Amino acid sequence: MSVGLSIFLLNQFFDDFSLTHFYEVLPYRFIINFLLLLCVIIINIFWNIQEEYQENKRRKEESERILRDAELYNLRQQLQPHFLFNSLNSIIALIGIKPDEARNMTFQLSDFLRGTMRKDDKQLIPLADEIAHLRLYLDIEKVRFGHRLSTTFAQQEESSRAKVPSMIIQPLLENAIKFGLYNVVGNVEITIDIRMVNYMLHITITNPFDSDQFETKKGTGFGLSSIKRRLFLLYSRTDLLDTSIKDNIFTSTLKIPQYD
Repeated sequence: MSVGLSIFLLNQFFDDFSLTHFYEVLPYRFIINFLLLLCVIIINIFWNIQEEYQENKRRKEESERILRDAELYNLRQQLQPHFLFNSLNSIIALIGIKPDEARNMTFQLSDFLRGTMRKDDKQLIPLADEIAHLRLYLDIEKVRFGHRLSTTFAQQEESSRAKVPSMIIQPLLENAIKFGLYNVVGNVEITIDIRMVNYMLHITITNPFDSDQFETKKGTGFGLSSIKRRLFLLYSRTDLLDTSIKDNIFTSTLKIPQYD
């Protein structure tokens, strides 16, 4: 089109000498025009490839996010039935001998489950809300175990503005109660220490246990494995949950990164 338009204009407005000169440089013009057109085509191809790559990347990230959220939701839901069944069994046992405590425990369980459902849509919640939720859980467990169970909270003031995944601490407490009270005779104290260290929230839970019964009655480990899986899905790290045993004391340390 460029060459044809040039010939037409030369025939209309210029003499034969100009036309002859044009024909002499015509091959060069053709090559230049071809190269320019080729560059435009290449740029367009690369642009379309980049656009398609970005679109595929966005779709992949969206699919991974949906799958991750679905797995996180499923993990949270699997943690509730075990505690619910234990609480209902305790209520049934208390109805005949202590109906007032059974009624109080029913109300507490209702409040606990209501708070749980409100948190299903929130990934990270204020630490204060999580602690309030834990206190409801511990109130229910104290009805079950009476004076045998005592808990001590030690919270550093700097940690008050921290945020944590919802219901991330409860499985650790449930694990502490399971191995602390089920297998130990007498009163049991569970301590929860919360502090901030270099933009990392440290939550340490300690409980006593009977080493002889620990090996024979230990569970499937779903509570701890589910926490590790949730932490990996949220923070892409596998070093945020540590457990240790020393002098018949079981210690769980949960670390939650705090980003600005």
